[in-house]
Amino acid sequence: MRTVTEPARTAGAAEPGIAAREAWRRRVARIGSDIQLAFAALWIFRGMLATGWPGRLPAALLLGSATAALAIWGTVVTRGLAPLPRGPAARRLGRAITIATVAQLAASCALPVIVAAAGRPDLIVTTVAITIGILLLWLRATLATPGHLAAGILLIAVPGGLALALAGSSLTAATGLATAAILIASAVTGFRALASGTLATPAPAP
Repeated sequence: MRTVTEPARTAGAAEPGIAAREAWRRRVARIGSDIQLAFAALWIFRGMLATGWPGRLPAALLLGSATAALAIWGTVVTRGLAPLPRGPAARRLGRAITIATVAQLAASCALPVIVAAAGRPDLIVTTVAITIGILLLWLRATLATPGHLAAGILLIAVPGGLALALAGSSLTAATGLATAAILIASAVTGFRALASGTLATPAPAP
């Protein structure tokens, strides 16, 4: 009898962890997308102002407003679809996500100081973009979040490649705008996946 009941208990014990992962996947798809759009707006302004183009400030304001409109749209269409996960398993996973996010923010604050002190302030956007890419890859590996695999790879490869090819204000402009575009695409992917119901928790098997 022991060999029959123990697998059943093991499967049942795994269910809270699976449910917590799915709940946080939805939560990150919604809140994380808003955060990505906020960063995208920041990099749009940083990138556009570094271009030196005529009319760059009005263009930055227009693009920033469009990004804000996307955030409003996504927040509205996903309202009520990603409540804060509850339960011991969800709290443990939430702590891991918080630690990873704080580590990324700490790195994004420390690395710009380091590269600026090294005489390469044009690498500030590059280093921050790479830290965001690493965080998105971690979220993908942990939660199977939509859009984060491609965005994470691009946020490492594209800024890194641009840093090898460009320097100065050209690097800041290109990296800022490229990072913003990647983050916008990732955020929209998250919102659409959540709104379409593809991230909903599957019904338990009978």
